Amino acid sequence: MPSAGQITLVFVSIALFVVGGVISLWRLRRERAWQRAVARVCMWLGVLTSLIVLVWHALGRGSWLPLEDNFDALIWLAVVLAVFVMYVQRRRPIGGLDWFVMPIVILLLIGSAVTGLTDPHAYDVKTIWSWVHRATAYGGAAAFAVAGAAGAMYLIANHRLRRKVALASGPRLGSLERLEQLTLTSVTLGFALLTIGAITGFAEMIREDRATPKAKIVLTAAVWLIYALVLHSPINPSFRGRRAAMLSILGFVLMLGVIFAVLMMPTVGG
Repeated sequence: MPSAGQITLVFVSIALFVVGGVISLWRLRRERAWQRAVARVCMWLGVLTSLIVLVWHALGRGSWLPLEDNFDALIWLAVVLAVFVMYVQRRRPIGGLDWFVMPIVILLLIGSAVTGLTDPHAYDVKTIWSWVHRATAYGGAAAFAVAGAAGAMYLIANHRLRRKVALASGPRLGSLERLEQLTLTSVTLGFALLTIGAITGFAEMIREDRATPKAKIVLTAAVWLIYALVLHSPINPSFRGRRAAMLSILGFVLMLGVIFAVLMMPTVGG
């Protein structure tokens, strides 16, 4: 059970990400170097605070193995997404990427705080199979979050081009080609991780003779099929562009359903 101090630090991290996001929104109207610097500092402080929570939580439970409960898993997922966005925006910036991914980071941290205030479900990660299942499943979710965000950005950018909407009406987004490339790259990584996660999870279910909620199985299969279609978009023109973007968003929404099903599982394992 996370301590009150750990929960407090989670809320501090949320506040830092929110402040960084607000400053990023504000500097769209008036670009200033100091605004960019302050926003970046707030984001990195949010990541640092989340890492402190993870270390504190690991010390409290006496284990350094990550993903041992859903409180820990949601924070790790938020940290991975936040670090990815800040890395991309520093190396090869994509306009608006932080706008679409950081809200997901904040929602994940809020979810971790809620689970921490109630009773976090412990996961059975005593075997390498179970830990690989957990790591690849959450890694796939992180990749699909990026794919969903890129898909949403693609639809908005495409709408602007079709309607000839002025760039001043909203954040500057990346080119359609780059957004499509980001979507396909994220889907490829997420699909591989999800496949590994599904295989290892199925193996664990058979080995332990343990029942898995039907909702989780059905949603996972639906996510897998949707992203399989997206992966075929380069060789199937009918699924390229807007359709691939919409499928990426739908797949991420269903992936959230999988995560929610895992959070609501009454038994250890997930």
